[in-house]
Amino acid sequence: MRKILLIIFDGLADLPIADLGGKTPLEMAKIPNLNRLASMSMCGLQNAHPKGEYPSSDDSHFEILGYDYKKYLPGRGVLEALGISINLSKNDLALRVNFGSVDENLVVLDPRAGNIKDVRSLTDLIHHKKINTFDFYLTAGLLHRATLVIKGPAVSKEVHHHSTIVMDTDPHKAKNHIGGNKVIRPEPIDNSIEAKMTADALWEYQIKTHQELDMASENEARVLSGILPANFLLTRGAGFIGEIPSFYEKYNLNAACVAGGHLYKGIAKYMGMDVINVKGATGDEKTDVKAKITKSLELLKHGYDFVFMHIKATDLISEEEGDFLKKIAFLEKADKYFKLLLDYKGVLCITGDHATPCILKDHSDDPVPIMIFGGHNDKCLKFNEKSCLNGGLGHIRGADIMGLLREESKNV
Repeated sequence: MRKILLIIFDGLADLPIADLGGKTPLEMAKIPNLNRLASMSMCGLQNAHPKGEYPSSDDSHFEILGYDYKKYLPGRGVLEALGISINLSKNDLALRVNFGSVDENLVVLDPRAGNIKDVRSLTDLIHHKKINTFDFYLTAGLLHRATLVIKGPAVSKEVHHHSTIVMDTDPHKAKNHIGGNKVIRPEPIDNSIEAKMTADALWEYQIKTHQELDMASENEARVLSGILPANFLLTRGAGFIGEIPSFYEKYNLNAACVAGGHLYKGIAKYMGMDVINVKGATGDEKTDVKAKITKSLELLKHGYDFVFMHIKATDLISEEEGDFLKKIAFLEKADKYFKLLLDYKGVLCITGDHATPCILKDHSDDPVPIMIFGGHNDKCLKFNEKSCLNGGLGHIRGADIMGLLREESKNV
């Protein structure tokens, strides 16, 4: 069997933009190497979720990697925690956190606190707190993100979509990204005493940390400079670590992951892949794409059958800035290093997890282009939403991708 390289550009697809003459960033970008690969591939469109469903990154990656997220997703918090190498016990409740900006009435002014670039000093300030019988531990992640782990005797595992025990408090997510919403007070999802204790303690923790963050010298300096303070911990994706078949058990493939973003490292760890740290893999537009591709090819030569490589910048630029010119520039910069793959002899799949249109600054259910290189081709000449619409793969589900790649790997 031939080796498999799966490259996912997060938030790759977009919508037509008037200022680009009705074209998408992918259509406008000068990406000769990606287009060359597409011309030697079978192309098409894919959706990790059915039309009409909001595609989160964790859900979408689970589907593309062949895991039913409704059955196996442990909660975003668990994956983020694993991605920053937090050791979780089976009774630790993990939550994804955004440092956001709120006013005196707890109305969210910005769910990313003015796109703050580093929250380590703020997390150090409130790293550990004890509320009743619970211990709260906060650890910084990438940019505005952090992970909260709650330890204590109250454990309840009634699962409801993204969250376990307590509902999301981030209205940016719970209310479909509509601005100007008040922070949602955490509520228990099931009727257990344990869940209510957890929810009440979490709210007390959020209020106390809000008060401390408001008075933090760093936030006072931000306000004096006309910058929004990072003064509230918005939580979502609560969950416990669970049991899941490993990637090797599922596919009989030795798998590795090359990524900069913590979520994607966490997904790989949860599935039993080896996570390989690459110098320069930052998870933003400064990430070293050349180093990531070079390392991925090296791993496939030396012991691994499958490599999952992730590029986050396309999503960050679209969602946090809505800057289509910057998205084009990043695609063009990244494309230079895809020349390294033109002589690759294995199976290569390039796609995105979901669309993140710049005009929406949010995920959407629009289809994502996909190419599978390594055998057949359909003469699709360009890698973009419009060209791939007529590709030989047609319009497939994300859950179909691993099956197609495994079948293609058998065609030696």
